[in-house]
Amino acid sequence: MNIASYIDHTILKPTTTLPDIEKLCEEARQYHFAAVCVPPPYIKFSRQLLAGSSVKVATVIGFPFGYSAMEAKIAEIISATAEGTDELDMVVNITAIYNEDWNYL
Repeated sequence: MNIASYIDHTILKPTTTLPDIEKLCEEARQYHFAAVCVPPPYIKFSRQLLAGSSVKVATVIGFPFGYSAMEAKIAEIISATAEGTDELDMVVNITAIYNEDWNYL
């Protein structure tokens, strides 16, 4: 069983650089990870680095606390989709969870 094919290789630190993304994508190719999860500004670059491989590109929406307004999250989704992301990981509003505001979520 190739467990790596079920793993998203991720780098989301705010200090992420182009060389960090290159290393991440190289490792994802080498180990056949399912996807790389990168900050939104690196979607296109990651797609270029992974062209011809089966590794998908994922990004985050509302990261890290989900505080963004719904309209902002929608704008992030539209932008990430236009950039070519394959997967989206959306962070729900944590305060809504703590307040059990299920209607908001």
